[in-house]
Amino acid sequence: MDEHAGVAMEQSGRRPRSPLDPFIAAAFWTLAVIILVNPRGIFPPGINAGMLVFAGLRVLGCLFLIGLVHVRLPQALGAHGALILGSMASYLVIGFFVSISTNAEELVYLYGYSLYWYVPEMAVSLVLILASALGAYAILERVGMQAFLRSMLMVLTASSTIVVFTPVLRGMGVLLPWQELRLVDSVRFSGAFWDPNSAGYIGCMTVALALAFLYNVRRPVLAYLALTAGFFAAVSSWSKTAILSLGVLLVFSLLWRGRGGRGAVLLGMGVIALTGFFLVNNLDLGRLGIDAKHLVRFVSVVEVVTGSRLDDFTLSLRLFLWKVGLEHVRESPVVGHGLGRMYLMDRGIFTPSQGIVASVHNTYLLLIGEAGIVPLSLYLLYLFSLLRLHWTMPGSLARDAIVGWTIIIVLQGMAFHQLFEIGQYVLPGGVTCAMASYAARRLGGRTRETPRTFAGTKAAPSATG
Repeated sequence: MDEHAGVAMEQSGRRPRSPLDPFIAAAFWTLAVIILVNPRGIFPPGINAGMLVFAGLRVLGCLFLIGLVHVRLPQALGAHGALILGSMASYLVIGFFVSISTNAEELVYLYGYSLYWYVPEMAVSLVLILASALGAYAILERVGMQAFLRSMLMVLTASSTIVVFTPVLRGMGVLLPWQELRLVDSVRFSGAFWDPNSAGYIGCMTVALALAFLYNVRRPVLAYLALTAGFFAAVSSWSKTAILSLGVLLVFSLLWRGRGGRGAVLLGMGVIALTGFFLVNNLDLGRLGIDAKHLVRFVSVVEVVTGSRLDDFTLSLRLFLWKVGLEHVRESPVVGHGLGRMYLMDRGIFTPSQGIVASVHNTYLLLIGEAGIVPLSLYLLYLFSLLRLHWTMPGSLARDAIVGWTIIIVLQGMAFHQLFEIGQYVLPGGVTCAMASYAARRLGGRTRETPRTFAGTKAAPSATG
């Protein structure tokens, strides 16, 4: 590369091409597909070796990114990354030593795993945070924010599309047997995931990123497709948390995002409404196993939100579990009770031998209940530091994507407690940290890039998007 080309690269905020770039991109996107699409879930039944293959690829991808990406960790993670890593590490260390000192590990089943299985699982999540942040930052330096998020939107759209086609996949017999066994209700669309709630979460993440594109990119054809696929994936999972998250996302985008792009969002929602009306009136929903009891879930969400009905079974169960969790928290709010104690809070409530455990179903109560105030405080600071970007960062594709994803994570944490364990939650955490750090560096360096629309024409310059 000659001197003039190097100067142009430096002015545009891009780094010179490296021979390792194709391998870094391949490792990161392979990792993203394995975690966000979960292709092992659509492997033909009986081919259990496929699970080992994808698990191996996941480990190799993480090690490759950590070992070969020439980006300093503080640069890739930023202050947000330091907070989430501090939260996870303090939760693991404090919870482990409290468990050892109080013999709590003898009281905890952890879904059939001992405490010493749980610690390595958490360590893997820490490695995944590091690998995803390093890989995302390296790719951002090469291609920019818009190209990176466009590829991420493609991955999420593919995953949501698989969820939407769950009945077709089941009919073809390509779902793994353990999926069918673990599903509470086979009608709930789960796609390649064993848990329909994970499918609903992926749908919400797709919608959040699609909304960011609709507000910041001209003629976003892919964004309309992603919005449709993500919306129907979230709804067809019949996850009340996902349905509620969709509502919060739409309200936030229409009321607080500003006037720009609002017409595109309303147009997209109109198309979705017409598509849903057509499907309801022209498809035999009974053949898909959908009946009135599942449509009632929509009504129950509205009733719970409006306060007209607070005796919903799912809500009542969650409130009961949270009440029990709060009682545990009050007993030891400083250091908690040790790892796993909020997974099995009281054997007298449910029966572990039958696979039913009194888990707290709330990430915030989990952190303080098992490891005290330190990990909870760091985690709340991490979420707040990302949400405040809506007011401290200029409007851009990066800002809207980060804030949208964080809103979903905040709401998911209210109803589920596995956010530090499952890759679908961990990988976006590392990616958002890298995006925030990259955007802050570009704003600080006063560098600008000229993004392109999906059609390939130039759009208005943006500092981060």
